[in-house]
Amino acid sequence: MKSLLSKLFGDSELEAVLSENRQLRERQFKQVEYIRRKTNQLLLLMGTLPIRPEELDDDNLLGIDPIGTVAESFGQILEHEKQLNNELQIAHDEIRAIISSVGIGIVVVDSEMRIKMYNQRVKELFELAPEELTGQTCCQALCGSGQPPSYCTFERVMESRRTVHQPDWQQGNRHFDVIGTPVKDKFGDVTHVVLAYNDITLRIEYEQQLREREKIYLDLFENVGDMVQCVMPDGTFMFVNRAWREQLGYSADELAGLKVWNIIAPEHRKQCLEIFNSLVQGKQTEMVSTVFFSKDGREIPVEGHACSSRAQGKTIATFGMFRCRAVSVAPGSEG
Repeated sequence: MKSLLSKLFGDSELEAVLSENRQLRERQFKQVEYIRRKTNQLLLLMGTLPIRPEELDDDNLLGIDPIGTVAESFGQILEHEKQLNNELQIAHDEIRAIISSVGIGIVVVDSEMRIKMYNQRVKELFELAPEELTGQTCCQALCGSGQPPSYCTFERVMESRRTVHQPDWQQGNRHFDVIGTPVKDKFGDVTHVVLAYNDITLRIEYEQQLREREKIYLDLFENVGDMVQCVMPDGTFMFVNRAWREQLGYSADELAGLKVWNIIAPEHRKQCLEIFNSLVQGKQTEMVSTVFFSKDGREIPVEGHACSSRAQGKTIATFGMFRCRAVSVAPGSEG
């Protein structure tokens, strides 16, 4: 065949044609291999097994345009990813709107304590400058220190990997109710911590004022000459004053084992329990006249007033103030 072609074209022309043919075959081989390699690369990125030569030969590989098919598939994937990203952005914006609208300060920090997200309320609570807080550590921005405080909510969350509640955390002259919540990845590792700060300064100050007032009242009742008692609905004593203890002979430590009916003389106990139950039910009483029963067995006639303290429709405690009642002596009974 070659000799025939040599006679027709000559040796030099034949050699040139054959050389060009070889180059074309090599170029086609390289192109097919390139297409096969890049197609398999795209398939692997999509999570699909590569094409084996026995499944698709070179001629068929070019005929089905695999790169075009994969490109269309990628287009669909990218469109789907775009839709997911839009939905995630909407969800992200909604979360930011919720965080911004709540009345408590919220800070999201990563595992290195760096602030990733926060709301405006945090700056108001901690009186922070308008500069961006993102990237700072929470101890720098909120605690004003390069090191975490001794009772750091963030460190407790990282150690326990659970939600931590700190009911009274003080920073400067402010008091906060702090909750730290871990955010975990699929392996259970804590990647972020959400810190929520609720300013309870006014509540703490109000409670302190109440305690001071309560102390004033307790000091007042402790030192009056009348017998004063405060009794729970179950009959246990919450408070009695010094005159009460001196008249009945009980120490402050002995009150824990007493009920209100233990100090009533047996013959007056039924009537007094009826009055006590009426007080627990929220009813008012008139003057109370009864007989107390002291620790050493003495009967002490008393009279006074009793009332109940109620909240949300329930009796919290009953309150009574009594003084010793003079007992009249029949004429001629002294001799």
